[in-house]
Amino acid sequence: MRNKKSLFLAIPSAIIAGIIVGMITYFALNFGGYKEYKAQAKVITTNVENIDDAKDTAKTYAATINSSKIKQKTLETLAIDWNVGKFDSKLEIKPTKDSSIIDIVVVDTNKLRAEDLADQYAEYSVRVLNNIYNSGASVMEYSYGSAGILDNSMRYSIIAGSIALVLWGLIQIIRINSYNRKVEKENLSASKANQVKELREVSDKSKKKDLKLDNEDPNKENANTQVIDAKEIKEMSREKSSKYEVLGRIPSYKKGEIDV
Repeated sequence: MRNKKSLFLAIPSAIIAGIIVGMITYFALNFGGYKEYKAQAKVITTNVENIDDAKDTAKTYAATINSSKIKQKTLETLAIDWNVGKFDSKLEIKPTKDSSIIDIVVVDTNKLRAEDLADQYAEYSVRVLNNIYNSGASVMEYSYGSAGILDNSMRYSIIAGSIALVLWGLIQIIRINSYNRKVEKENLSASKANQVKELREVSDKSKKKDLKLDNEDPNKENANTQVIDAKEIKEMSREKSSKYEVLGRIPSYKKGEIDV
């Protein structure tokens, strides 16, 4: 009978799979020439005269310009064939704490495209803020020509390795559970077969024992035979003889009286 496997056996193989996938991802990104660029434009939400009075407004204004309409208009203006969701995954609007400055950050594999997206989004954001709040907002700094390279190889490797670890661990758990169910069925079948075998062996032994007793027991073959000793035979003879009645006595006679 085979033994079941522990689910903890899935952990070592999952860790190994995660490390392997992470290393492959890291080297593939580096040797494949994969690069990402970070472009950052700055927006000031008020004019210079009111800058002290406009502190702590960045967070409120950042929420205002985080708009799907601005994102869609930016993509249309630059003729970039992306949906809003894809652009949103590459865009980050970061208000600076205790100030009126908002950073428009775009990360992309194309340096020029990242710069164009950040700058164009900053310009549309200024228009929206001035239309709504009439705050005197303006683009404080453009990102054109200043986008830097990001080394995200390690970050993406860790993400890929983590995903591989989880997926491989789940696969191994499913395989172990399947194996254990199979072993349980086999052991149950083997147990039933052993029980049937034991019952047959007990039955066969019982039959053989009965047959042996039948062959060896003299009482069954000679059930009607009794051993009688000589003394009993004499007594039986006396009993038989006593059963016959003496009808008469033959009278004594002399020789020659009844000779023929």
